Amino acid sequence: MTTTATRPTPVTAKAVKKPTPYQRRKMFEALTAEHFCLPRGVNGRSLEVMFNEGWITEHAADGRLAGPTCRARYGGFTHFRLTLKGRMALLTPSKLLVMESADEHGRITLTALWLTLGALEVDGLVAHFTDHGQQVKGTGTPYITNLGRHLMGGHPVDETPAADSLIAALAEWGIPAAVEAQENGNTAVVYKVGSVRGDFYRVLPGNRRSVTHPAWMHNSAWYGFVDNGGNYGELHVPEGIGLAKESAFVAEAFAEYLTGPTA
Repeated sequence: MTTTATRPTPVTAKAVKKPTPYQRRKMFEALTAEHFCLPRGVNGRSLEVMFNEGWITEHAADGRLAGPTCRARYGGFTHFRLTLKGRMALLTPSKLLVMESADEHGRITLTALWLTLGALEVDGLVAHFTDHGQQVKGTGTPYITNLGRHLMGGHPVDETPAADSLIAALAEWGIPAAVEAQENGNTAVVYKVGSVRGDFYRVLPGNRRSVTHPAWMHNSAWYGFVDNGGNYGELHVPEGIGLAKESAFVAEAFAEYLTGPTA
């Protein structure tokens, strides 16, 4: 008797199942949740597909995998968590290459098609920044976002604008300040009361000045320049102590100056 072997169907890009728009939406919600927990209320058919594809796993309330043995002696609620395979299913091969090209600062180093970068930006995985650290759409330098870091298994960074940190620190001393921008794009946190003006900013390469960059881009210390009716002073801050401590240092030093005999 002759037996005819059935040739396996080759796996192509089209043969690899991808999440539906509904499934992607729910998986992205899980991406922002603790332990990548899928939100409740996902329809049963989608749960079945995602589970069979290995995109999610079922867990008991204490985090254990809810396998057959666990189910046999566990009568509580279970929940589903997004797996690494599930996170990667949210990316096309071209998107994955872009995400993997991020350097230690999160900057995308791969030259990619604008359609790919645009799609990643829409997903919230990539953001573009100007040379002054201002977030813009579709132009500027692309960086991976915290959501993108989460998807790729990285650690989150402080995305708060640097100016917010200093303005809050000054406010604790009752010192009013606001961000001012120049036509050339330079920005500074500025104090203006009476004859005293204080400008605080970070010096960037090319003699650019910025306070609008996110905290994680703040890799040089604050610099302060004070004009007190034609009497000038400078404030230099120790580097490497972190943005929050640097801002607190500036605020306390400036408060001492404003209450001093020459203010």
